[in-house]
Amino acid sequence: MTWTIVALEAALKQDNYCNYSVSHIQNALKLTLKQHGDLVVHISMTSKQIFIETVICPVENIQDVNKLNYRLLRIQKLLPLSSVGISIINHKDYYLAFGALSLASSLADIVLEIETLAENALELAEIIAES
Repeated sequence: MTWTIVALEAALKQDNYCNYSVSHIQNALKLTLKQHGDLVVHISMTSKQIFIETVICPVENIQDVNKLNYRLLRIQKLLPLSSVGISIINHKDYYLAFGALSLASSLADIVLEIETLAENALELAEIIAES
């Protein structure tokens, strides 16, 4: 199966082991993960991939950005299935955690990516708070 946003939304809403609030926003999904303190995760798609991302914090909240970036690059391999980046949201830079999958991924793999990204995002938030 090749996923569409509509099909993935329906599957996530039906999936009995997912504890998510799922809403369709434009060409993406917004998931609120109740078991992860209402962490918000967004899912979007291209013609080839599913992207899953969550915002960690504004870059401007970090006292020493270079030190944090160096630390994040050092620990990146300890964050399975996820990457860390900086994106502009409403004209401000934010750290985010993200992952990508094939459109042909199974629902189980998508759920694993969502759950792993959530765990990694919480871990990143702790690391950032310590910086």
